[in-house]
Amino acid sequence: MNPLFSGQANLAFQIVILILLFVSLSLKQRRKYLAHGMTMSIAVVLNALSFLLMMLPSLLNMEIVKTEPFRSVSIAAIAHASLGVVTVVFTFWLVASWHFQSSTQNCARRKKMMRTTLTLWLIVLLLGFALYYFLYAY
Repeated sequence: MNPLFSGQANLAFQIVILILLFVSLSLKQRRKYLAHGMTMSIAVVLNALSFLLMMLPSLLNMEIVKTEPFRSVSIAAIAHASLGVVTVVFTFWLVASWHFQSSTQNCARRKKMMRTTLTLWLIVLLLGFALYYFLYAY
């Protein structure tokens, strides 16, 4: 597959996931906790698929990371991948610990972890946009 097309497809996919995150947060604000949890679960699965099918193969094929690890694009790629893995693990743990319950008791105890994970997810997304810029637009 053409790397530029793959990058553009993943960028579009990540924007869809970002929209889904904001929809999910608006559901939480309206106290529709079950719908919030379901949309977040969908976002987690979509993000994991994106990671496994697009991002990881792309990172493993980036020669510049191997040959010039201290260039800005390499640092952005390594930071994006490292924080991305942590975020994927956190999101799966949060979704798995929720068990699709309509009760909010378990959620209240994990609120700090949820906020941390959301912040990490947004940082990873911004790093991904920067990486896209370095690789395809710069």
